[in-house]
Amino acid sequence: MAKKNGFLEKIVAYLGDQNNEKFQEEVESERKVSEENNRFYNEILQIWDLSSRVGPLDTLNHDKAVARLYRRMNRQNKSPHAWLRAAAAIVVLSAAAYWVYTASTGVTYLVKTATMEIDSITLADSSKIYLSQGSTVKYPDKFSGAIRKIYMVKGEAFFKVKRDTLHPFVVGVKSSTVTVLGTSFNLKIDKSQVGLNVSTGKVKFALNNGSDSAVLRAGEALIYDFNTRGLKRYADRTGSSFAWLTRELNFVDAPLSEVFRALEEYYGVQINIEDSLSSYSKFNARFKSSDLDEVLNILKETYPLSISRKQQVITIHNKINITN
Repeated sequence: MAKKNGFLEKIVAYLGDQNNEKFQEEVESERKVSEENNRFYNEILQIWDLSSRVGPLDTLNHDKAVARLYRRMNRQNKSPHAWLRAAAAIVVLSAAAYWVYTASTGVTYLVKTATMEIDSITLADSSKIYLSQGSTVKYPDKFSGAIRKIYMVKGEAFFKVKRDTLHPFVVGVKSSTVTVLGTSFNLKIDKSQVGLNVSTGKVKFALNNGSDSAVLRAGEALIYDFNTRGLKRYADRTGSSFAWLTRELNFVDAPLSEVFRALEEYYGVQINIEDSLSSYSKFNARFKSSDLDEVLNILKETYPLSISRKQQVITIHNKINITN
């Protein structure tokens, strides 16, 4: 049973994040071990599909939702197994976050941006989503009920949410949620992490199992790692998280170490800092659609730095350290 529970956890993780290649490889590998494993996978897939029809699971009583799903499973399974009820309970909890955003409407849109494309979406409540290249989001054609919920599948997006205090706006991200009333923020997802940067207003980040949460205000950010289960909060003084959309880098009293990290992310280069730059902590500048070499030249004119570049690799030296 322990081995089956481990496989169940892998299946649920994959079904909740079907773009995750690691989860897919793990599940496919287990399915190939035996025909029993393959049947097990197909049964859980059936439970997952059925769970979408027991109603908006985030507003239902959990025990009633499990019982209702279990009855449906028994009707469709000629020889039901004893573990099905336990599986139903696990899948209801997992599927709730995934299915609730489609429960209020029969129409759900899936928008994917191409590799070199930026797109925008206006939702039914007039909220706007700006999608970075290679990003995917799911959303309903209309909202109903107590919350306005969508699902961020992959990539990066900037949200400008229409304020409605009676109907919070919720973004489902893997096994977590981002909840707002009326604000703007940037959300970035990769295989193991989610990054959240708040531009205006207040945003709450929370894991679906209730184990961790954080409330962020304008100028604050966090990174959550799903593998290590670590949450790191920090002040966003570079504006780099929004630069893909605004084409602008805005530094306010930013340490040079943060400045170079922002340049590395925005321009897609590797920056190696060979000496300590801890004494330089008050860089203030705004760059709009600027060339990287232009930015580096301004930094060299402002601070005693030696900057060398070989294609996409940049090396930074502190001239004071060199002379000493």
